[in-house]
Amino acid sequence: MIREMNLADTDRVYEIENESFFEPWSKKMLLKEFEGNSFLKHYVYEKDGEIVGFYIISVLSDLVEIFTIAVDKDHRGEGIGSALLEHLISLAKEKSAKEIWLEASTKNTAAVNLYQKYGFNIQSIRKNYYQKTGEDAYNMIRTIL
Repeated sequence: MIREMNLADTDRVYEIENESFFEPWSKKMLLKEFEGNSFLKHYVYEKDGEIVGFYIISVLSDLVEIFTIAVDKDHRGEGIGSALLEHLISLAKEKSAKEIWLEASTKNTAAVNLYQKYGFNIQSIRKNYYQKTGEDAYNMIRTIL
């Protein structure tokens, strides 16, 4: 089940974020953005009462930007990432968005392949996007028709 995130979910969301990325959002940043940024939308994927995935997007005018999307490492390969992405795309359509933007590590082949499966195209490469590792990122865009 995918539902809006609530304050009680932040600890679990932080755990998933922290285990999924080498430059995760800090817990302080996650809480600040959850409580104070009205442009951000937060959703969690709950399975058997446990949060096993989430996404955070901004919705501004006709543009949706994916800030972060992640699935618990023990639940990858179960279609949860696809379900979250489908929900996100549906929400973007409801909000009359024309495009969805994201950055994905050039080394994260699984994520890039998933995004491409859902109609995202690589627009450019952002050099040294992940400064701690010097890793590049693809700027990817999906047009909504």
